[in-house]
Amino acid sequence: MQAGYGELTFRKSRLLHEDSKKVIPGGVNSNVRMGEKPHPIFFEASEGPYLYDVDGNRLIDYVMGQGPMLLGHRPAFVTAAVEEQLGKGILYGAQHRLEVEVAQLITRTVPSAEVVRFNMTGTEAVQAALRIARAATGRNTVLKFEGHYHGWADSVLFNVGSSSRTRSDGHGTEPVPESAGVATDAARSLIVAPWNDPEALRELTSAHGHEIAAVIMEPVMANSGVVEPVPGYLQAVRRVCDEHGIVLIFDEVITGFRASLGGAQGRYGVTPDLTAMGKALASGFPVGCVAGRRDLMAGIGTGKVTHAGTFNATPITMAAARATLEHLYEGGEELYGAMEARGRRLMSGLNEVMTGQDIPCRVQGLPTIFNLMFTDLPAVRNHREVLMTDRARRVGFLPHLMAAGVRISGFGNFFPSAAHTDAVIDETVERFGSALDSFRSAL
Repeated sequence: MQAGYGELTFRKSRLLHEDSKKVIPGGVNSNVRMGEKPHPIFFEASEGPYLYDVDGNRLIDYVMGQGPMLLGHRPAFVTAAVEEQLGKGILYGAQHRLEVEVAQLITRTVPSAEVVRFNMTGTEAVQAALRIARAATGRNTVLKFEGHYHGWADSVLFNVGSSSRTRSDGHGTEPVPESAGVATDAARSLIVAPWNDPEALRELTSAHGHEIAAVIMEPVMANSGVVEPVPGYLQAVRRVCDEHGIVLIFDEVITGFRASLGGAQGRYGVTPDLTAMGKALASGFPVGCVAGRRDLMAGIGTGKVTHAGTFNATPITMAAARATLEHLYEGGEELYGAMEARGRRLMSGLNEVMTGQDIPCRVQGLPTIFNLMFTDLPAVRNHREVLMTDRARRVGFLPHLMAAGVRISGFGNFFPSAAHTDAVIDETVERFGSALDSFRSAL
């Protein structure tokens, strides 16, 4: 039986977490999940905008699998497509019609996608894109930005959550690894730059453009707060890359199909050379892909550039992806317009609750992905300003929000879905206000 409003408890989850730590390091299978408060929660079922945990609680979910569940949990047309494919086969280790049809849907909707290669995760998609760019340019260095996350591989796991300092030579930011065990020489092929600063990018590419194979970015910074590009910034990056023969890579693992049907590149009208995608592509089934210009991807097609994977384009995942993309494509402007309207309704309601509070906080971002920040800044424009927000206070608030029956990511992100109706959003705002009152009382 569910506990009373604002009084949810998670005793069974806590005990399961203690047991899990005996056989699983940290008791979780992704370090990102360690950030859940009051502790990692164990779930048993999901439907639409809701998750049901082992304690019998029903939570309004805005984590949505860390973003993939754009259409809600267990959309019937996706599960039906997967069940049909299960009756035909699970893994062929060979080609099948579904992978062609999904690739065709992607090339129809994503501006940069002339051809597509599938893999299983966003991390893999990024690594494939970097390899393609290096092979095409004959250069080795990659330029990334502060606060941007491109997966957990050594080559790019730098300056995501850490504070930054300027390099001793004055060019860019000192690379800071985000994990023990990152290869000590990985930073040698990396330049780190501040984001949303076109002048800093121009200076770095003027000095190092001849050695840079790729500039990689989240076109909307979505792993360190949610920060949109300032007007004209993406266009400026595109021009700089063209001037120096640099491959521009958009990491749209989060924003792909969420920022718009064409991703962030479709929303802002700037086309990269290569795009890494995943998450929302298959409604929760594991998938990633790299898509882009035919000439750049030709190295993979000839076998010159190695790209492989036992589970790439598995029929089960492709069945889910086809059902997802067909629904998004057919829903088109009407579907996305409705999601945007409800997302704006949620953002507006939350900001109204927070206005005038003695604890300064706000939400910012896109209607389909935004972030809760405890700050008195009128807007947050880059990673360094994200670090100026009170992240410890947000961590302290999360258990109150969970007790009120609303779940958001440990980083403060909300991922609204097509299943979050106006009624669910209004209930969320009410419960958020109750959690904020509880938090203020605790302080």
